[in-house]
Amino acid sequence: MTDIPLPKFSLTRRAGSLVFVSGQMAFGEGFRIVGDGVAAQTRTCLEHLERHLAGVGLSRADIVKTTAWLTRVEDFRAFDQAYGEFFGNATLPTRSTVRADLMLPGALVEIEAVAQIRSAA
Repeated sequence: MTDIPLPKFSLTRRAGSLVFVSGQMAFGEGFRIVGDGVAAQTRTCLEHLERHLAGVGLSRADIVKTTAWLTRVEDFRAFDQAYGEFFGNATLPTRSTVRADLMLPGALVEIEAVAQIRSAA
């Protein structure tokens, strides 16, 4: 496998009351894609998003918008099921889902998020 140089971007960035989290793929150790199917990869992507949000004191409940890219249209149903399970009964964020070729071989899904910092009441 060819070594992939680390891309030049911020994982999280705050702008006012919003926190933007860069697109997450199902990376395991060594930036290798893990997970046999789109459902497993979706869960991993969402767990990565949640970990990055926790680093700035936020959680999945603070996500207001996601964008997801799928490599195969036929994976939408399994993706949507895993996505819904992750958020459970919480208010779902708005979402755009697009079919796209992703940058790494084996990547079936990439998800980015925007979260909102709630003002103290």
